[in-house]
Amino acid sequence: MPVYRTPDGRIVEETTLVMPRGDSAGQREGERPDADTMANRANRGRAEESGTGVGAGLDAPTVVRRPGTTATVPARRSDDEPTKLAGAIPTTRGATDSGPVAGWLVVIEGPGTGRDLRVGVGRNDLGRGSGNRIPLPFGDMRISRRGHLWVNYDPRHRVFSVVPGSGANLAYLDETAIEERMELAHGATITVGATRLRFVAFCGGDFTWPEE
Repeated sequence: MPVYRTPDGRIVEETTLVMPRGDSAGQREGERPDADTMANRANRGRAEESGTGVGAGLDAPTVVRRPGTTATVPARRSDDEPTKLAGAIPTTRGATDSGPVAGWLVVIEGPGTGRDLRVGVGRNDLGRGSGNRIPLPFGDMRISRRGHLWVNYDPRHRVFSVVPGSGANLAYLDETAIEERMELAHGATITVGATRLRFVAFCGGDFTWPEE
């Protein structure tokens, strides 16, 4: 079916209807024929009188062309637009995230359950605000807006640790309150407010990023 663009930019389909002679497209009993139908009849009559053309002894068709419905053109997805997979949960990244990944914190209980949080090389402040390197913007108001605690990775010694920050509410490593620097092991849990996080190490004894 032909498709063309109108001067105002719309995409329009053109519909072609072929009707037997004597019938007009869309004409019903008692309806007055339109100008196109009258012109077709006049042309057909002249052809029949001269004995030439399809009107001579044949049941000539009447072709009526009318604009169809406007076609919907889907927007083209940009090549750099992220693909959203069914069931996928995007990684939450902080505003100051710039270095390589060292591990992840996965929310296993509380607001934001199922989300994973990137832990970078060096010092990572954790808090409710988006300005933290590890942001938890999921609505747990018992977490301080900025620097409730710190999750650090030392690339020289290949060690993770947690350090208390400015949060008024205590945070816990497994079942122990974080009141001083504590080593953070793969699979350990951190509880802050109503949120529980499970730590997954990427760097460690068998791999680390080279120091810059």
